[in-house]
Amino acid sequence: MKKTILLSLFSIAFLALNAQTMVISNGEDTGLNWWQSGSTVVELVDWHPKEGNPSAKAMTIWISTNSDQWSGGGLSGLNIDVSVYNTISLLIYKNVTGTVRLELQDGTKNYFVSANYTTAGVWQKLNFTIPAEMGNITTLLIAPFIDYDLSTIVGEQSRCFWDEVVAFSSQTTGLPNTMITKEIVKTEIFTMTGKLLETLNKSQKVPYSSMLKGMYILKQTDVEGNIACSKISIK
Repeated sequence: MKKTILLSLFSIAFLALNAQTMVISNGEDTGLNWWQSGSTVVELVDWHPKEGNPSAKAMTIWISTNSDQWSGGGLSGLNIDVSVYNTISLLIYKNVTGTVRLELQDGTKNYFVSANYTTAGVWQKLNFTIPAEMGNITTLLIAPFIDYDLSTIVGEQSRCFWDEVVAFSSQTTGLPNTMITKEIVKTEIFTMTGKLLETLNKSQKVPYSSMLKGMYILKQTDVEGNIACSKISIK
């Protein structure tokens, strides 16, 4: 049985072999204690849109016409070393375009960085440059509707999802020779629509020979929490 593997890193930045990354929040086992920022509630759900992000869980908020403009979620108790990392990325899904703002705190001052969500109704990875003058990041807040006219909200425009919040160094980006250079401890096999088919531990091999013809996504996690995905075509 012929198999073709197409490498695509959807949940972290493209990393050089020696690049360092830090998973801040992934919805499954890291950074789950998001708290309410403004007039909204953060939920951890498994029913987020799976196309483009087959992760088991993601964070979500629902806003209303009476919500604060800066409503979103916050994550504290962090220690992001700004001498190592200079960029934060996250996956986000909304049904309206516009600015997404991060508020970064180092214990003495608050810093605001923004990125533009350009295509409604799809998962998009946004990169935020960490201000060079700030100290180590202790708290992160996300405001996904910071520039949106809340009085115009209709239906699903109120919903936002985010996932895979990662700190990395943009100075060392590049495409590695393999998906993950460290020991893989977990492999998850998904359909192209995001349905989880099987979870394998580090001692189990991907059962290519028994898989039906078609396209699949493999999500692999290494011992340091780095995540990569492969699109696999079984013919």
